[in-house]
Amino acid sequence: MSKFELIKETLLGNLDERVPVSVWKHHPERDRTPEGLAEAEIAFHREFDHDLMKVSFHGRYPVVDWGCVPVYRGDISGSTTCASCAVSEPSQWETLEPLDVNSGEFGRQVRAVELISRYAHDRVPMMVTLFDPPMVADKLCDRGFVHHITESPGIMQSALELITRVMVDFGKACLEAGADGLFIASQHTTTSSVSDEQYRKFVLPFDLNMISQLRQRSKFIVIHLHTEESDETIRFDRISRTPGVDAINWDAQNTTTSLREGKRVSRRVVVGGIDHNGVLRTGSADDAGEQAVSALRDAGLKGIIVGPGCVITTDTPNENVHAVVDSIKSINPWSKEWERYL
Repeated sequence: MSKFELIKETLLGNLDERVPVSVWKHHPERDRTPEGLAEAEIAFHREFDHDLMKVSFHGRYPVVDWGCVPVYRGDISGSTTCASCAVSEPSQWETLEPLDVNSGEFGRQVRAVELISRYAHDRVPMMVTLFDPPMVADKLCDRGFVHHITESPGIMQSALELITRVMVDFGKACLEAGADGLFIASQHTTTSSVSDEQYRKFVLPFDLNMISQLRQRSKFIVIHLHTEESDETIRFDRISRTPGVDAINWDAQNTTTSLREGKRVSRRVVVGGIDHNGVLRTGSADDAGEQAVSALRDAGLKGIIVGPGCVITTDTPNENVHAVVDSIKSINPWSKEWERYL
């Protein structure tokens, strides 16, 4: 069975000859050029031969062309921050203009996808990282999104509409460049992010618009529920209102919702099970492999792609990642040992 067939069947909720596994990380500094990012992502997949490739652009790519200045300060997550942001006052939202996603920073990411797709074509399904419009807005104003939607709701509606158009254009450009699927990150589905009313007015409509416009062009869509703090509660009732999503990814090891519970509530395939901030990073290779296998026992074999809850840290030992991938690939889900977990 090819990796394409394996992922397709898994996203349909079917269990075939094995459970798929995916791993991903940022490639700081190397991700600032299309060639550098492509080389890093291809080398990473060659190293681990996982079943689903996620292209991790640097985390501030969608705000650079609007005037933000990205900088990498050595965070072990590999994430960038902004040395300066484009928006600090409500009036600055009105200065945002439409962007050509085939030029500038957006265009550099599209070019990276083109280069990576030459490798991934017929070898491994590839998904690229998009941020939903509220998350892009939060990056544009240095995490002031909630303040701005409270103080200037009319201005923010217009700004979010513009951001949505740009992110849809970028998603389409990535799919045309060779991506198979989309990995859409959202950070406003936890109990501490926005109120239900704010979610209904300033998050859900723009997520629905974005997903609906990209759904027909994308073979699959995975939504990533980003959390800033441990033990946060993810509002899966919010996710249940978002059609067009094939799978959900979150840090199940460090939030209050387990993979099994998330699968039950969302009625979708889940992506997770690797404790990327815990044993994968600091334990032995044997411990890392056993942790992932144990998580799979807890979640059940159907409707799951084993993966990290967020990016693997830059200081994670390669041997630990190999142990996880090899342990999951070695499982025969139809053996007597695993029949109770079907």
